[in-house]
Amino acid sequence: MLQGDFLSCGTLSSPEIAEEVMVSFRSIEVFYWTAHLRSFSRAADRLNTTQPTISQRLRAMEELIGEPLLNRAAKPIALTSAGRTLFRHAELLLRQVAAMERDLDLSRHMEGTIRLGVSETIVQTWLATFLEQVARHFPKLDIDMTVDVTPSMMNALRDGDIDIALMLGPTILDGFTCIELKDYPLKFYAVPGLVPGNAISLRSMPSIPIITYPRNTYPYIYLRETLFRQTGRNPRIFTNSSISTIERMALDGLGVALVAEGTLSGESMKKLKTVDSDIDLKPLSFYAYFQAGVQHDTFEQLAEIAAQVAAGAP
Repeated sequence: MLQGDFLSCGTLSSPEIAEEVMVSFRSIEVFYWTAHLRSFSRAADRLNTTQPTISQRLRAMEELIGEPLLNRAAKPIALTSAGRTLFRHAELLLRQVAAMERDLDLSRHMEGTIRLGVSETIVQTWLATFLEQVARHFPKLDIDMTVDVTPSMMNALRDGDIDIALMLGPTILDGFTCIELKDYPLKFYAVPGLVPGNAISLRSMPSIPIITYPRNTYPYIYLRETLFRQTGRNPRIFTNSSISTIERMALDGLGVALVAEGTLSGESMKKLKTVDSDIDLKPLSFYAYFQAGVQHDTFEQLAEIAAQVAAGAP
């Protein structure tokens, strides 16, 4: 991102006046991210600076404009009328700079850190290939990665703690765009002999422990509600956020694993068998979510790389 040069805010008649009626591009950037993230501390983290520096720049802008841009008493902070006007112009300006950088193919020289959230299903399948492709297209870009469940990543996106998330969808997030990545069928897996006839049904399932994703995920919620409606009993479901732990528990014969197809290791698949079932489970659909607005082009390029890699993954 271009930084540092001054933008004129009026007609200049002398160098002294120029110092008073100019706003730096960096200050515009600081204002935009503070308003967008609604937090001084998050803006400081986003721009790799300190909170006092953020406050100082914003105070200087408010003194120049002659009225407050932010309502600091609101929790979280909110824009004033003047702030809303400036925010519209700031977003247009930053978008135009991003478009210029794209047209000049400056993205390949982009430096900085992108904060990536990713579901473990993707970690276990095609994440390594995705990171290799990102490094090829953006050799100077660093990836700060967090592996988490979808509800947590949704909150992190809204709070500005991550920039892009590869997670379950679809869902509507205000201010965010998404690109479809890949569907993964849900399958039951168990060691041979654990499940009579190697088939699991609504009638037999309450007596057989199921090992699957955490309680706030679709597989657990759907499976529990479906079985409870059909049988009137709570099924035995063990949950874990770690695919490797689910895999280990299934290998130890502690229950039947319910996970996305392709996430178990090749070595484990030599010992585990797919279990037939009459339960209609929708596939896990993964999407790339990223912010609309400033830096949209960069995030979209990363999402498109993810979609291409996912399409080529087994």
